[in-house]
This record gives sequence, structure tokens and C-alpha cells, in this order.
Amino acid sequence: MLLFILTFFWRATTNAYSTMLPLIAKYEFNFQPSLIMYLGGIGGIGSFITSFFINQRIKKLRPYFILSITLLLIVIALVPFYTGANVWFFILVEGLATGATSPLIISSAGTVEDPKERERAIAFYSLALSTSLAVAPFISSGFLVLTKENLKISLAMFSALVLISMVSAFFMRLSGRNEAKINGSGIIKRPYFWKAVASNAIYTFPFVAMTYYGAILARQAFKLSYSVSVAMYSVFFITSFLTRFYLTLRPVRSIDRSVALGSLLTVLGLLLVGTHLNLMLFIVGYAILGFPHGLFWPVSLIILRRSYGDEEIYAANSYYISINNLIWLLTPFISGIIASFVGISLTFIVVIAPTAAIYLIYMYLAKISKPSAIS
Repeated sequence: MLLFILTFFWRATTNAYSTMLPLIAKYEFNFQPSLIMYLGGIGGIGSFITSFFINQRIKKLRPYFILSITLLLIVIALVPFYTGANVWFFILVEGLATGATSPLIISSAGTVEDPKERERAIAFYSLALSTSLAVAPFISSGFLVLTKENLKISLAMFSALVLISMVSAFFMRLSGRNEAKINGSGIIKRPYFWKAVASNAIYTFPFVAMTYYGAILARQAFKLSYSVSVAMYSVFFITSFLTRFYLTLRPVRSIDRSVALGSLLTVLGLLLVGTHLNLMLFIVGYAILGFPHGLFWPVSLIILRRSYGDEEIYAANSYYISINNLIWLLTPFISGIIASFVGISLTFIVVIAPTAAIYLIYMYLAKISKPSAIS
């Protein structure tokens, strides 16, 4: 239950930050589409620094965990004081905090000894993520209504949720120290490591486009208010929630077939959102894109958990998060460049190309991997 509470409030806040900050950047700081994406890149730099260079060297995990959540609390509480100049610093700090907390929460989900129950715990953690993501747009929309569409004050109100996460962190099940003898090259040379990375990376470009441009596109295409534009994310995250809820009841059997289906639905959803022929099809596109969002993350974590022992999993998760953060660091910059040439709506169409390319890489890794239960 503590895992669910902490994950719920922590992820609801970081999601609100990533979806509302682009609105603040565009409509209060007058940032161009490319600059909005570059903000995400700066946050990725912060996450990469902590997940790749710092996490594996930390011995006392709980104080580190609490410190990182405290940093997030400060960053959220100070949103009303953001300007076009200092927002770059704040999103960097938010990235540092997120890069520290994410692998710790994932590792906590994998502390169950029984293999089947452990995978259910991972799915349960993923379900907590999806639950928070499904509810967060409604919370954001409610805060916007309460504050009469004040973006900064509404986002700052999420600091109350971070405070709940901080209290929960004192009681979370964590090992007292990071005991793994880390051999980074030994961990990342295994083909299943890169298979896990590729499976999640398939969805990176679409999710970045949804996160940073989804509400802006909804507002531009259909003349919606801030609160409605943000609330529409709930359609996307509810589908994600239902997918992960299903995985808690029935764990994945064939990962490769699941990834193929998720990739196909990703392309279909991008086409519907990018063309936005009418509001109904736009919403259907949101809903379809929620399925691969709910699928790829737990699938990649299951691949990792089946490939590493208890003494290596924290380090493996940290390296996995760091590589994903590196991808997240690069993807917004690439997407920003694309948007500067083709505009926001066509960006959703253009990113189909890198999505398909990453799926082909995944298929190659699946082919060279030794046959096992994870295929």
C-alpha cells in the first residue's frame, strides 16, 4: 500500500509538471515550439546525471530518497516564481530529483522473493503509475478551475501531493544500503538489457510529442480552455491504466507479440492525433495511444527482472533508467527541430518514422537473443 501511495502522488505530480509546464512556457513565456521541447531536454540532462553518475555510488538509500523528494517539493512549490529565464534551472533540478527517485521506486517494487509475485508487484507498481496518470489530469483541471485558469498557481498546488510522498518515503521498504558490486559493462553488455531499452524506446517519440504538444494541439485545433485541454489527457491515461490493470491479472506471455501489437497501435494513434480531422477522432487517437503507453514500460521492466539477480537489479534498473533518460534527453531536441520545420500537428506524423525504426531494432535484438520464456 505504501508503494502505491508514494508512486501515485509522486507520479501524479511529475506528470502534471511535464504537461502543464509546456502550457506555461507557451502562453506565459511566449516560447516557440522548439524551445518548449528543449525544456524537456534540459530535464532529461538532470535525470541522466543522477541515474548514470550518482545513483550507483550512493550507499545510504533512504536519506538519498528523502532528499530527492524534498528537492521535487521545493521545485513545485516555487512554480509561481518561474520566469522565462530561470525556468531552465528549475526543470534541471526537477530532472535531478526524478532521476534519483525513479530507480529506487522500481527496485522497491522488485523486492518480493517469489518470482511470480515479484512480476505481479512490478505490474502493481506500473498500475499505480497509470492510476496516478489517469487521475492527474482531473486534479490539474480541478486546480485550474479553482484558480480561474491560473497555470502557475495550479501547478504549485501539487506540492501538497509531494509532501504526502515524502512522508511515505520514511516507511517504504528499501534495503538500507546499495549492496551491489557494480560491473557496469557486464550489465549493459547483455542483449536482454538492450532489448528492454528498445522495447520502451519504441514509444519515446510518441510520448514526448503527447506530453509536450498534446494539450497545445488540442487548444489550437479545437479552441479548448486550459482546463479542458489538460483534462483530455485522462482519456490517454485511463486506457493505459486499464492495460496495466489487465497485466496485474494476467501477466504477459509473449513479449514479442505484445510489443508488435503495441507498435502497430502507436502508429494508428499518431495518425489520428496528427490529422485531428475532428474532436471525436482526436480523442480516439488519445485512447489508442494509451494502450502502448500502458504496455511498454512494465514489459521492459519484466525483461530486466528476469535477466538479473537480486544483487544486480538495482544497478541494472539505474543503468536502464539512465539510458532511457539519455534517450529522453535527445528526443525532445530532435522533436523540437522537427516541429520548427513542420509545425506541432505534423510532428505527430513525422515521428512515426523513428518509432518504426526503433521497432526494427527491437526485432533484431529479439532475433539474436537466446530463446527463453521472455520471447
